[in-house]
Amino acid sequence: MKNTVSRHILILTISLSSPTMTWAHHGSHISYDMTRQVTVKGTIRQFSFQNPHIYFTFDVRDDRGHINEWAAETEPPKIMESRFHWNRDYLKPGDEVTVTIWPVRAGTSRGLLARLVTADGRVTNYTDTQDD
Repeated sequence: MKNTVSRHILILTISLSSPTMTWAHHGSHISYDMTRQVTVKGTIRQFSFQNPHIYFTFDVRDDRGHINEWAAETEPPKIMESRFHWNRDYLKPGDEVTVTIWPVRAGTSRGLLARLVTADGRVTNYTDTQDD
């Protein structure tokens, strides 16, 4: 009897927490200002091709010559592979890129990827309805 009650409590706990966790994860777009875009040129510092989202950092030189670290996140690897042909080697440290993001509302140099153009002309474009 005690084992059955424990099992029911565990199942209830999992079923109640899962929708909340899913909503919290997929509700993350509220963190970004989707009405505004920022475009900068920079050099890839780090590229993390893993779930739940691909994340990369890049260095941007400002008007005074100071280097600032920026960051962008994308969709999960499976989506980036199928839609834009990304793979673990798509970006490497030192690659020159032009990045357009929907910036975080907090005002930091981070955002959700809207468009990326590599030095060799490859384009990832979320701002268009067609795949590039």
